[in-house]
Amino acid sequence: MADSPSLQPRSLGKVAVPSPGTPVRVTFDTTIRAHRIRFAVAIGETGRVFLGVQGMNKATGAGVVKEFWPTGAGGGVADELVLESAAGDLRPSDYYVDANTAGEGLIVAYWVWVPSFNS
Repeated sequence: MADSPSLQPRSLGKVAVPSPGTPVRVTFDTTIRAHRIRFAVAIGETGRVFLGVQGMNKATGAGVVKEFWPTGAGGGVADELVLESAAGDLRPSDYYVDANTAGEGLIVAYWVWVPSFNS
């Protein structure tokens, strides 16, 4: 059976915010292009987390794309946001994370198109 082209996942892991009020760029690698990006809160965290674009301000909401609700110490279903582009032109480096609690953040994964060379 020949290999078929597919979307394959990559993970940036947890993007944590050391100092609340100071947004952290998801990645400094501006060459990454993705068809899908998933942002999700880490299970067990207790503070709200924010996703935005450059210049975001969680206090005023300027530049904020989504506010994530925490699962809390008891766990639960993680709040998430999935962005998709058929063209594969999403750039994780365009996004920033801020949090109300130091050390908390978002788990970030993205999917890239991998062509088949055997079909």
